[in-house]
Amino acid sequence: MKFSPEDIAQIKEHGLSLEEVQRQIDILNNGLPFTKVIEPATVSNGIVKPDETAQQTYLNLFEQNKEQYTLQKFVPASGAATRMFKDWVFFHQNFQPGRHYYERFVRQHQLKNMEPDLDDFLNNFPGYAFYQDVMDVIKENFPGYFQLDENEQVWQLIHFTISDEGLAYARKPKAFIKFHRYGKNITKTALEEHLTEVRAYTATGRQKPIVSFSISPQHQQMFDQLVQQVNLDHSIDISNSYQKPETDTVMLDMATGELVRDDAGKLVFRPGGHGSLIDNIQDLEADIIFIKNIDNVQKGEAQLTTVHYKKILAGYLMELLGKTRHYLKILQKEKPIGETLSEIENFALQKLNIRFIEGYDTLNNSGKRRYLAYKLNRPLRVAGMVKNTGEPGGGPFWAKDKNGIKSLQIVEKAQINPDDPQQQSILKQSTHFNPVDLVISIKDFEGKKFNLKEFVNEAAGFVTEKSYNGKPVKVYERPGLWNGAMDGWNTVFIEVPLATFSPVKTVMDLLKPEHQ
Repeated sequence: MKFSPEDIAQIKEHGLSLEEVQRQIDILNNGLPFTKVIEPATVSNGIVKPDETAQQTYLNLFEQNKEQYTLQKFVPASGAATRMFKDWVFFHQNFQPGRHYYERFVRQHQLKNMEPDLDDFLNNFPGYAFYQDVMDVIKENFPGYFQLDENEQVWQLIHFTISDEGLAYARKPKAFIKFHRYGKNITKTALEEHLTEVRAYTATGRQKPIVSFSISPQHQQMFDQLVQQVNLDHSIDISNSYQKPETDTVMLDMATGELVRDDAGKLVFRPGGHGSLIDNIQDLEADIIFIKNIDNVQKGEAQLTTVHYKKILAGYLMELLGKTRHYLKILQKEKPIGETLSEIENFALQKLNIRFIEGYDTLNNSGKRRYLAYKLNRPLRVAGMVKNTGEPGGGPFWAKDKNGIKSLQIVEKAQINPDDPQQQSILKQSTHFNPVDLVISIKDFEGKKFNLKEFVNEAAGFVTEKSYNGKPVKVYERPGLWNGAMDGWNTVFIEVPLATFSPVKTVMDLLKPEHQ
């Protein structure tokens, strides 16, 4: 595709190269291969299920060793709450109180994330932690609210929740949405709940709790204001980062096959998906990093279970790190053979789930040592996995990595070929799903940070259809943060209980018992 001088200048100013943009165009035109799954990871076949004794062992390991590490939490938090309030936005834009009736409208438009009954909506609305904020705005701006018909009351409640006249929740990130209420007057946003949680497992005797949020530049002021309010004593080290513009991607107009441009004729770039955050993780300095999504946070005492298993995951990681670094030093300095070499092989196979290249057994001792060092010396992640409670979907699988070798991977449903019966059969056999509950190490055995881009499988991205200004467009999303972006990492899966997973995907999730 030919680029004008103006295009070239814009691309370079955005931090991209012409080669990268052309690569994205080729992907949008030709698509990407599906991930080849071999079998689901299950308990005793890729997933570890520690019993109570083992849990206590890893808890003790964490408590005994945490002073040796810098611990940090990373929370992807840049996404707006648009999808969370999707049905409310549709209702707000299309419902006319004098013309429509709530129940008929909700049924007709299949608004599954709204109460089917009008009375239920009004009776349950006070259960939202932001209820009092909405009512305060209504009392100030619409004193006649209580004289309205119930159909119009519903519209006004939604209006003052999502619109700029009220709380503007439809365009705020989830981090700033009030998730929970404690007693009568205390409420906490999703961000505040993460701060409460982070105190429990990143603080040590030599460091205060450390947490970093990825946010969008336009929300910096809002972020600073909230952090200032809730961290007055600076007892938590709170920072933020942006998704880097050089990770953005171009779009193709599906009607013309041309690059999407704005009204001024300039190229339009969009964020390349959460996989772009691998660059943000690269910039972190901590020895051990906890990763958890902004909308998956528990309330009150329910956090105790989450903290318990966070420490177990971290303790398990510490054990693996210690042994990995020990064996790498032996491989580097002692040139092991015989039983020692077999010991390292068994650790790689049984504890790190590493599968060797075909023909490994034919290598001489020197070749085996080089290969083992190559496989052991890479980033490490221990990921919590939750049992499926509904339809099988994305989660832990044995799959082929970018080099065609069997490895443990987190695979999304969209990455598996929907037209391949065998692949779909494997998908249906999956027993666990991925709640995004990671503890990772990004430093090598000498304490130097890995170049994380070296372990990304670029073929594991996504090509999907979206809309831009009402027109269908093709978009490319980079390999997901815990999918293709960590394809080449050493991976261990641990079963964790469902109680550690309570995401808020829609506003009605906040009415579930675990958030009340």
